[in-house]
Amino acid sequence: MNTDILLHTNIENIDTTYGGVRGTTLSSYRNMCHWQTIVDSGIRTIIELRDEDHTDRLCQICEKHHIRYFAFPMDSHNVPNERIAAKLQDFFNIIDNGDFYIACAMGLHRTDIALCLYWVFYAADKGVEPPVLYGYTRESGHNTLKIMRVLDRFYDMLEHQ
Repeated sequence: MNTDILLHTNIENIDTTYGGVRGTTLSSYRNMCHWQTIVDSGIRTIIELRDEDHTDRLCQICEKHHIRYFAFPMDSHNVPNERIAAKLQDFFNIIDNGDFYIACAMGLHRTDIALCLYWVFYAADKGVEPPVLYGYTRESGHNTLKIMRVLDRFYDMLEHQ
């Protein structure tokens, strides 16, 4: 995957992470112009973290460009549900395989949570470094404990399955 061409786009909050990239959703109108760059970069999977876009637009765009679309809706407010838990291993495998683009609306908060979920429940035991956070940082003025609360609720849910 050629991350250099991706990092030179004007996609907001774009950065490398775990063999892929993170950023704002590619279904937004301001990012539609970057699809050829996404294809040329070698991205193989788009991980969509948003749940509120009930259109099939992003899925159809991925299909058109022969890129895998993986819906992994994260909710930073409610207890994660069984739908997310059922997709955990697939999510972990996609991250491990690299060449992915992971995004929520802004590429910050839900993206931080998803990457922390990967690290805490899968990659930390393999010696992988924790993810760099962009949304839940003191510098951005967000409560840094939010991720821990979400991960704790997710752990409770998994423990009681």
